Amino acid sequence: MAVVGIDIGATGSKCCVYSENGMLLAEAYEEYQGKSGAGIYEVEAAQVWEGTKCAVRRAINRISDIQAIALTSFGESFVLLDEADRPLTSFMLYSDNRGAEESLELQREFGAKAFSQLMGIKPSSMMSAPKLMWVKKHYPDLFAQTKRVLFGADYIIYCLCGAFVTDYTLAARTAMFDVHKMDWNEKVLKFVGVSRDQLPRPLPTGSIVGRIGRKIARELELPEHVAIVTGCHDQVASAIGTGILKPGMAIDSVGSLECITSFYNGCPEYLALYQGGYAIVPYVLPGAYVTYAFSLTGGSLLRWCREHIGKKEQETAQRQGKSFYQYLDETMADMPTDLLVLPHFTGAGTPYMDSESRGAIIGLTTETRLEEIYRAMMEGSTYEMRYNLERLSEGGLHVKELRATGGGSQSAQWLQIKADILNIPITSQGDYRAGGIGCAMLAGKATGVFSSLKEAAEVFVKQGKTYEPRQHVREQYNRNYERYQNLYQAVKMVL
Repeated sequence: MAVVGIDIGATGSKCCVYSENGMLLAEAYEEYQGKSGAGIYEVEAAQVWEGTKCAVRRAINRISDIQAIALTSFGESFVLLDEADRPLTSFMLYSDNRGAEESLELQREFGAKAFSQLMGIKPSSMMSAPKLMWVKKHYPDLFAQTKRVLFGADYIIYCLCGAFVTDYTLAARTAMFDVHKMDWNEKVLKFVGVSRDQLPRPLPTGSIVGRIGRKIARELELPEHVAIVTGCHDQVASAIGTGILKPGMAIDSVGSLECITSFYNGCPEYLALYQGGYAIVPYVLPGAYVTYAFSLTGGSLLRWCREHIGKKEQETAQRQGKSFYQYLDETMADMPTDLLVLPHFTGAGTPYMDSESRGAIIGLTTETRLEEIYRAMMEGSTYEMRYNLERLSEGGLHVKELRATGGGSQSAQWLQIKADILNIPITSQGDYRAGGIGCAMLAGKATGVFSSLKEAAEVFVKQGKTYEPRQHVREQYNRNYERYQNLYQAVKMVL
């Protein structure tokens, strides 16, 4: 018996097939191209659907005993469908700035704090609601044709089985969903200009919503009994896939951006987190919530380093049969640098939520080597997350155990830096497929393969090495961090 996890990203879809004993049987990834420029970041819905189908076909080749499919995806984005289910828009991604003015309209109408208390999130152009308002304002004829509004994975579920549903975690990224009542807020819907009938029905994460359609089953060579299961927002899927199942635990997911997702029992008092723009998101366990502390850069900083100032080192690494990152990890000194990096190269995430902020590298001399800049970028990203964790702690949300996933978790040096700066043990999961694993766990639980997510985690979650804080470097890191806390305002003053 096999279960399938589909992870739908902004640049490609990944399909992972697992046996009931947690073994990866097959995987496939299909890339697609989005469009960006002048504040616009989007990807065609048809590309996402075709890319997902291609990944599924390649992954399930000759695997016949598939029981269920669960899906996860990026949040905030939506596609509008007409009466004939034809896409009227592309997916407007979270980084798309359209809707900035409309987010201010929401704040003026409802009051930013009162709005955030209900929705668990501060209005911003990142969310679905202001983007929907933008479409209605600029393309009223197109908006008038809208029959359905679907978010991320919901669109693929609709294509697979015809179910018009969403899950609580994706709904929570729209800024139209009451995270206490677990339902759409009628007053906000009326102001945005959409009706409940146009929105998918919210369901708990991990709900069976139907069986795969006969036509698509034949196209993908899948049996018609395959159950389709609501997945969730990608950060939540990664948390499930790394076994974040009790208070005080958190996952540090480092891809192009970095996000720490923390687990809490009960709904935190949101006003304590309001100023930092931290989201409160319903979690997969009853009465539990998570919050996101994120930086808009993470691995993208190291990629910038490779592409713009590390070409010589990249050539050297290739001659040695190594990746650029492996080569720099091995050559940089294992000690704190005196450089400070403000990692706002694409704006600032929590707690600033400042799309106009810019990055900086402070302390350069003619003796500075690339290895120092590379390490300082790891340190700067980690100082940023320490600052976030301190803000969460002020709101009563304390992280005691950290698990790492994503591309950044493959660097032993970066994980040690994180443990040293954050003063928290951090464990590598040793697997970058956390989202796919989380979906596989949800699919298995929904179809009775596992009695609980705890049982599923015992099968699927494989922990790697744990990195403990080293006290002999803490003093220098603490001094550097004191300087780092003034860096954001200092850079703002001169730009």
